[in-house]
Amino acid sequence: MFLKVGELNSHLKEFLEGAGQFKNINIKGEIANLTLNRSGHIYFSLKDNEGKIDCAIWKSNAHKFINLNPSEGTEIIATGSLSFYKPSGKITFTIVDIKIDGVGELNLLYEKRKNELQAKGWFDQEFKKPIPKFPNNIGIVTAATGDAVRDLITTIKRRYPISNIFLFPTLVQGDEAKFDIAKKIKKANQFNPPLDTLIVGRGGGSYEDLWSFNEMEVLEAVRDSNIPIISGVGHEPDYTLIDFVADKRASTPTAAGEAATPDVLNLINALNSKQQEFSKTILTKTSHLRMQFENSIHALYNNLQNKFKNLKISFKTEVEKLSSSFDNKINVIKKHLKTDLTSLHSSLKTKLELYKREVKMLDEKLEILDPRKPLEKGFAIIKQNNKIVFSINDVDKNNNVIAQLKDGQIDMNIIDLIKEEE
Repeated sequence: MFLKVGELNSHLKEFLEGAGQFKNINIKGEIANLTLNRSGHIYFSLKDNEGKIDCAIWKSNAHKFINLNPSEGTEIIATGSLSFYKPSGKITFTIVDIKIDGVGELNLLYEKRKNELQAKGWFDQEFKKPIPKFPNNIGIVTAATGDAVRDLITTIKRRYPISNIFLFPTLVQGDEAKFDIAKKIKKANQFNPPLDTLIVGRGGGSYEDLWSFNEMEVLEAVRDSNIPIISGVGHEPDYTLIDFVADKRASTPTAAGEAATPDVLNLINALNSKQQEFSKTILTKTSHLRMQFENSIHALYNNLQNKFKNLKISFKTEVEKLSSSFDNKINVIKKHLKTDLTSLHSSLKTKLELYKREVKMLDEKLEILDPRKPLEKGFAIIKQNNKIVFSINDVDKNNNVIAQLKDGQIDMNIIDLIKEEE
């Protein structure tokens, strides 16, 4: 007598899935072979020194795993039931709930500490220091190597290359990390040259990996810092207590670099826009003043003509009336006429000189704003592919560039690059 494979697997499936002792059990182990499937299901193995078992978390419960953000090697306690796949004879532990071993106590401490600090006012907005818009010196407290420090430096240099970056390398996890992070924050506050902004953070990790940024030693150093601090710990969903105490929270190290700096390209565009706007305003004002000047001259001319006409009529009338007997009055009228003409001439001359000075001042301001002016002093604008070259880092050897001079262009090939020492 014998059993077919299918019959044996049916008995095994009934035994494993029907028996109560294999339902809603807790298994403790270390995560290995982690796979996040496109379907939304999660597959991995739980292992210890004596064995391992394949595990699955269906899409409906996947959020419980994702919220904890465990990684390869993380020890967890999983709740679920054994299932048996008959066609392949494979046993799988189907998980319905998960917690990281030891995290339960950490969660309680996190909430307790958060509530206590909030009650003391550590999170109040009134104590937050403003982040400088244009920092000259930026400090970074993070691990000396890894994606976090590389992303931070790349982001800052890309967005605001004129800033100086000072790294204060520190431990970011482990028992000694809280002391080291606090020490480096205090060191940054005593650094010379003085720092304008300080970024404190690290890349992603498990809940326990990020715990150093919940420790009181670190939080007290952040609270006591005279330098505005931006926190950038982990990924978007990760919140540590430093995020509430810091002057500004960024979701990632890269986001912290963006929060600490302006975008130089946006600044250049804004300056160009302002320059164009100012030039347009000057031209409009100049045109308006010239029109006012012409209108004033025309009005003065008409007024002068009318006065001359009225004076002529008045003079003629008086002459006809008094010519026979009042020669002395004629002389008085002539004298008055000469005085009026002198006054009118002086007034017209004064106004003409005033308008000339205003037009000259406007022409001088327009000449100062002329972007070609520096070229007359021997300066040149270097371009590559019709784009202005701002730094030696924007070009390489054997690149072709154009030097724009006051009277033409020079097509040049770069033989060598000599970078100035900072």
